[in-house]
Amino acid sequence: MFHKLKKRLKEWAEEVQRREVARLHEQNMKLKAEIERETGRPIQSTPEQRNRLAQSSKGMDAKTLEQISMFDPKEFMTADIEKDSAENT
Repeated sequence: MFHKLKKRLKEWAEEVQRREVARLHEQNMKLKAEIERETGRPIQSTPEQRNRLAQSSKGMDAKTLEQISMFDPKEFMTADIEKDSAENT
């Protein structure tokens, strides 16, 4: 019985997480569109902002990050490379 309860609890938690990711994705897309509409240009981040985002996204599942991010997750990898290059010079 405990095994069934544990399985059901896990399924419920995963469903809650999926709904939250979908909600965050929708909210991010709306905010991004609003900002781009008001400014007339795409959102651009500074290297410092990209580095902060890269640090915040470490350990996150790549698929989830892609779903909730306003930016291309490849930008985060670029930020890590830029940071490593700056530290090594």
